[in-house]
Amino acid sequence: MTSTPQFPSFGLQRRHLLGGALAASVVQLSPLTWAATAPATAASSSFMALSHYLTARNDLSAKLGARMQAALQALDGQFNAQADALWSWIQSQNVALEQLHARLKAEKPELAAVPAQVMQVWYLGIAGSGTRTRVVAYEFALNAQTVSDKLKPPTYAYGVYGSWTANPTTFNLQRIPVPA
Repeated sequence: MTSTPQFPSFGLQRRHLLGGALAASVVQLSPLTWAATAPATAASSSFMALSHYLTARNDLSAKLGARMQAALQALDGQFNAQADALWSWIQSQNVALEQLHARLKAEKPELAAVPAQVMQVWYLGIAGSGTRTRVVAYEFALNAQTVSDKLKPPTYAYGVYGSWTANPTTFNLQRIPVPA
């Protein structure tokens, strides 16, 4: 004779089990989430001044600049020192932007890569290259802002720009009768 298993009578239901599993997974992953979304500190004044000089724009976001500077520093531990040295040299020599490339190649070749790194991160929103690439900005990168009056950044949404904001389930399905 087989007997039916007896379960405890404390009212354990499937939703309690699922809720507990969800809570355990959130607790387990939360330190990673907090570390990934740590607030960015302010960009250094020399990095922002160098960025204003190179881009010829005064409307750059300091918060975004901090993320960009942190990404560049993470890729190259000497970046901040090189950017500071470059900005100091530009100021002391009163270098015009049009002459920067030629003068850097001739007088400071060790700093010649810094302007390209700064311009790449501001205009493309990408720091580094190859397997060490980090995406820092997308829709707020200057390449998207420069043409934003006519073009919007491409997305993976199927439809016109901004179409993902409408509820995709509000379409009218109709049954088509099959001819006999």
